[in-house]
Amino acid sequence: MKGKGKDTTLKLTTGHGPGQASLAYVTVAGKGSKEHYVATAGADGKVYLRDSLILEPVHMAKVDAPPATILAVDPAGKFVAVGDDKNVKLYKVPSLSLEKVACRFALTLRALAFSPDGSKLAAAGDDSVVKLVDLKDGTVYRTLNCDEYVLSLAWDPLGTYLAASLRTGGLVLYDASTGKAVKRLDMSEQVDYSSPRRHTPCWHPDGGTVLAAPTGAEGDVVLLERLSWAEQGYLGGEHTKAVNVVAFSPNGLYVATAGQDKRLVVWDLAAASSVASAVAEEVMSGLAWKPEGNELAMVGESGGVGVWSSPVPTSHASPTASAEELEAAQRQQERQADAKRRAEKGRKEGEAMDLTPPEGGEIREEIIEEGIQDPADPDPAAARPTSSGAGGSEGGDEGGPSQRGGADGMGEGEGEVARGGRTHAGRAAAAAGRPVATRTIVRTIVAPPAGPNPQPPFQPGSTPPEAGKARFLCFNMIGSVSSRPTGDHNMIEVLFHDTSRFSARVPQLKDLYGFDRAALGDKGVLYSSPSAPGSEAEGGPAPSMLCFRPFDSWAPHSDWTAPLPPGEEAMCLASGSVFSAVATSRLLLRLFSLAGSQTALLRLDGPPLAMAAAGPLLLVAFHSGPPNQHTKSQSISVSLYDTIQMACVFTQPLPLTPGASLSWLGFTEDHGLPAVADSEGVIAVRTPDWGGRWVPVFEPPAARRSAEALWTVGLTAQQLYAVVCRAEAPRPPVSPRPYYTPMDLAPPVLALESGAAPEAEGRALLHLLSCGALRGRLDAAQLAGAVAEASDLTHLYTQEQYKADRELLRVFQKAVRGERHARALELAAQMASFKSLDGALKIANHNQARGLAERIREFMDRRQAEAEALPPLGGGMEEQAGPYEAAAGAAAGRRGHACTPIPFGRGVEAAEAREAAADAPSAGGAGGTQQQPLGPADLNAGAGGGGGGGLTPFAEMVTAPGSAGPNTGGLSTGPKGGRGLPTPNTLLQVATAKPDPGSDSHKRKPAPALNNPFARKAPKLAK
Repeated sequence: MKGKGKDTTLKLTTGHGPGQASLAYVTVAGKGSKEHYVATAGADGKVYLRDSLILEPVHMAKVDAPPATILAVDPAGKFVAVGDDKNVKLYKVPSLSLEKVACRFALTLRALAFSPDGSKLAAAGDDSVVKLVDLKDGTVYRTLNCDEYVLSLAWDPLGTYLAASLRTGGLVLYDASTGKAVKRLDMSEQVDYSSPRRHTPCWHPDGGTVLAAPTGAEGDVVLLERLSWAEQGYLGGEHTKAVNVVAFSPNGLYVATAGQDKRLVVWDLAAASSVASAVAEEVMSGLAWKPEGNELAMVGESGGVGVWSSPVPTSHASPTASAEELEAAQRQQERQADAKRRAEKGRKEGEAMDLTPPEGGEIREEIIEEGIQDPADPDPAAARPTSSGAGGSEGGDEGGPSQRGGADGMGEGEGEVARGGRTHAGRAAAAAGRPVATRTIVRTIVAPPAGPNPQPPFQPGSTPPEAGKARFLCFNMIGSVSSRPTGDHNMIEVLFHDTSRFSARVPQLKDLYGFDRAALGDKGVLYSSPSAPGSEAEGGPAPSMLCFRPFDSWAPHSDWTAPLPPGEEAMCLASGSVFSAVATSRLLLRLFSLAGSQTALLRLDGPPLAMAAAGPLLLVAFHSGPPNQHTKSQSISVSLYDTIQMACVFTQPLPLTPGASLSWLGFTEDHGLPAVADSEGVIAVRTPDWGGRWVPVFEPPAARRSAEALWTVGLTAQQLYAVVCRAEAPRPPVSPRPYYTPMDLAPPVLALESGAAPEAEGRALLHLLSCGALRGRLDAAQLAGAVAEASDLTHLYTQEQYKADRELLRVFQKAVRGERHARALELAAQMASFKSLDGALKIANHNQARGLAERIREFMDRRQAEAEALPPLGGGMEEQAGPYEAAAGAAAGRRGHACTPIPFGRGVEAAEAREAAADAPSAGGAGGTQQQPLGPADLNAGAGGGGGGGLTPFAEMVTAPGSAGPNTGGLSTGPKGGRGLPTPNTLLQVATAKPDPGSDSHKRKPAPALNNPFARKAPKLAK
């Protein structure tokens, strides 16, 4: 069937001398991009590497014995094989320097073909044999016999078959692995010895399912089926003489043919019809499709070279489009065709509907057709604007502005669109007999972007199952629980990192239930298995099972099992020091004692995600809603339960890195603070300060994220313990047993100008975080009357304060050297001990910062005055002390520093202690009324009866407006905040004020430290 339209005329440029020639595209991988060249060889014995756009030679090589009748490019684009008169030579790309001689022949070479993997090369010519060369060692490992000399070769994409076209017109198919001829076909007429014809066949790129070969003298191409070699179809009717070259496009949709009639035809393989044709000045000797784009390169028997740009019309799919792109284009065409059909139906019915997109969606408009409506057309409705659920057409002036009307047909711009008609200007043009421009617009409702799926539940410290491989059911700071498949069951092994903590080794467990989750605690291991279907002969379906195995027990049969009801699955497990817990698919939280008693049954607020336990505490993470479709983040909340007090301590959203998912859940080993890790490697800890906020304490450097992955095991207040894995294998194997690596925590603090290193400020923040945790535990112990525990916590709290002061002094020194005195004064105000303040004073004096030193000295005086106001305690036990001593001791024990950069936290305790001391005599004489110890300081409520908050030691250096107090130099506090505290402007006035020349503060010496009722040496708290 003849193609539509006139043939394109192709003009070639001289590239080689007359005679057989060959060409191929060469792709060279560059830095971040690919460069395409055209390699050509001809009868003049020259080999060129040409620019693919303008075909100008970039590199050139000349063979020793012309002509260079044939060339082939290896699939990797590293070498070009060229056949001269008797040799096959390999040239490097792109320099075209000679690499080696692959093989030799007695007569002229005519055909070359690389195997698909580039390791082998097939060569043939007038010797009537085909040599298969192994390019690794340069040996001819097989020789294939032929009846006549070979015109061309083609290796199938799978490397199984080799097609050889002979001079006699035959086509022979060889099995490349055995060298035997599996099929011989008579395809075309015999060729004269001196003829430059090639009869080049070509395999379909999709696994060589079809072989296309020239046949007959009428210009037909036969399509042969692989394996059966039966004729599947023909491509014919376009050429008037025999076809010389056949070439499939890179995606196999099109076939290019060149014949002795000097015509080139591009065929649509599916339709078996031509889509484009061209005519050249000479017969083509070689064709090659460009790997990317829509171009066809060619070389003629007279030596001319050229490129046919856009041989495939733009209305068709690209010859290099991938399968995914073709599927998307097909769906787009089907959608447009369907939209056009619905638009036509809506136009005929005269309906108009409002398009209302869903929440977060939009309406997109696309012009799919434009035309000119002739007023003499018998179908005047073709230009009427319509609007339906799928789309509509709208008319307007030719060359006028686009009119887009709504459902009621009303538009904006020049002329309004009437219901069911043209614009006024369009109707005037139609009345005058002028053509009217029309267009078809498709309106599509686009749904909002879909968010990620909710994260499935997981067990912290577990690895995903793999068929036939061992996996970790749990891996934490206590030890590991691994499951290893053995025949029809699994063997579960429990190992401890510190064997001295447990009296006996836990024997291996023969798992017949198929446990897929485990929680390793201080007292034992809790297992769970999923439900499994079963036949009646097997006893019916197996329910989800729970099993607890203690490490040590004084009584026999201490382990227990519990089946869950049908339809309920165990999703998350946790094992603490006094309980075991399971969260199920029915949103139930089931709590058990260590002996198996059911202690609580709670309803969860959402689908469970993960659980962790530490002592009597249980941390539960659950989905509080669907993932955010815009930030791609999970909506997760956490709840903390105290199983002894039977209380929910808090429930709050869990903020993760945007777009990240939860990867680990647990507690810090030393302070018991809730901690999480996300898929980006960021570790966050919940601090009791700031109303219970999550603080990021570790973020892996960007350079390490691409090379390695950190598999979190646990953490303390200062270090992270993780297994370092490769980025391509982010989870450790069971064997060899992994070891976790301690890493220092590093909060993502900023590097300030003229400030200390971010690492020093980060360490100071970590110590302040530990102080906040210890302060909360110390307050709770004091209120509970646990004297021994309070004493131990006081010792730990003092040590942590010293560490925090040490880091603050380092940051203070950097600030002083950088002449950031205001920042240095704020850092000094956060120091807890007089020894640290004295060190800060010495650093200020050493650096000649006299103004800063004077203000530090004033601050020390005020703190010393507070200490002198609280008399030392005596008498031994706290229960023998009076109300005054109890109140003062509690206030002194709570004295610490806040986590804020301004010391707003200490004056409240001092005010409470002074008020309690003032009220102590009256309380003691009022009918024996007992004064209770003060609770933790509440910064949200004032300590005095008037509702105003207590001033800090630093803030009490100033007085009310218009008055002057001691050691203030006549300064005024100015305006105060809602709690009676000075505003930031007031602090700035104090930091920049001059001291009173008559002050004798420099003559005072620090008083000795207060006697603390809990300040005795005590062993360190057990975890």
